[in-house]
Amino acid sequence: MVLLERLLPVALVVSAAGFACSDKASGTIRVELGEEADALSRAPTPTTLVVASVDLDRNVKELARSPLPASRIDLGDQPKTDVGAIRITGLLPDGSTVLRGESLYVQLGALEVAELPVFVQRTGELARMPRAPSGDVSLATTSAGRYVLTTQGTTATIYDLLQLRTITSLPQLPRTPKSLVTYGSTVLVVDDTGATSLDLNTGATAELSAPQGGTFAEVAGGLTVFANDGSQFVVGATRRDGGPTARILRLAADGNLSFAALGTPRLGACASWIEGRGLVVWGGSSTGPGGELLAAGATGSAALAHPADATAGCGLATLDANRVVVAGGGAKTREIDLACAGGCTAREWPGDVPLVRAQGFGLGANAALFVGDDAAGASHVVRVTATETREIPTRIPRRGAKLVASPTGAAVVVGGGAGIEQYLE
Repeated sequence: MVLLERLLPVALVVSAAGFACSDKASGTIRVELGEEADALSRAPTPTTLVVASVDLDRNVKELARSPLPASRIDLGDQPKTDVGAIRITGLLPDGSTVLRGESLYVQLGALEVAELPVFVQRTGELARMPRAPSGDVSLATTSAGRYVLTTQGTTATIYDLLQLRTITSLPQLPRTPKSLVTYGSTVLVVDDTGATSLDLNTGATAELSAPQGGTFAEVAGGLTVFANDGSQFVVGATRRDGGPTARILRLAADGNLSFAALGTPRLGACASWIEGRGLVVWGGSSTGPGGELLAAGATGSAALAHPADATAGCGLATLDANRVVVAGGGAKTREIDLACAGGCTAREWPGDVPLVRAQGFGLGANAALFVGDDAAGASHVVRVTATETREIPTRIPRRGAKLVASPTGAAVVVGGGAGIEQYLE
């Protein structure tokens, strides 16, 4: 079976091949509000939309301003070879921001050929994205730097974050996944008995042999953590059942698979990638250190100088290069100093995050978002800082919701109810 539309990374979609000879291009941005039709009209009411491009170094260049109401914005003539994400902000009369949205990276010349939709939402709250899939979700991840891939049993669904729509006619998965890893248009489906690769464009499958030093059963059920260099880690210690494990499956940016190991087997731990440090794994064991650090390229971890932490079901979010925050799993929210070399203790934050299963998402140096389920199975989204814990209401009730870090830098909540919800500060 082949997709009705080929699954492509952004770079291929935005190629300027075939454009007119002029080095300038005009383009139009379409403002998408998804299911939140009143985002532009409710109080406090924005009066101006500002459109800017954000280059690969995150430098911002204003392209256009438009008074509201407006649903489409003409960018005028722009250098067609420039590449940038398109950012839209909605301003109040005093200049403060109440709306925000950002696309994936595009080549501006491509906007001469096709109008670009940009999802815009109220800041500090969840909003439902347009034309999103519905139904239960067992696992969720991202693919090709462009798509949200979800699974339920052997059925897979893809949401395109560039075109803001669901892609249908995906091939069936070759096995029911307990863990997922993606590489381009290929997804690696892992369960307790092995792993199979599936090309989502062609439907071609291949059975994979485990790399030397471990088995797929040792990581099946673990969450996948993305590193900034494009590599991914299936952290067996984060699984909820199957027994404690120290094994980690690494998919390098070039597609090579290998195993690494923690010093202490763990169950129900939480994990995150810290740029400049590596993969941090925390909790899940009453023995050994509270956490461990697996540096980029290493096969074994280094212990963090913190006492054992048996918390299971926690979420972990990165604050900065030296600090993470842990919440959920029935324990207090606490800040962990990764640079501490001895006699270390966690700093407790106020308020409770009543989640027995949690995933974390960093919101900068001072805040984090946690998504998960309470003891009754209901899903919640909670924003935490060192001074406040606040629930962010979901637009619809959810059970078993999953958190995905969007390539646009937003937190995406999917599953347990209809559609996809996104959070932006």
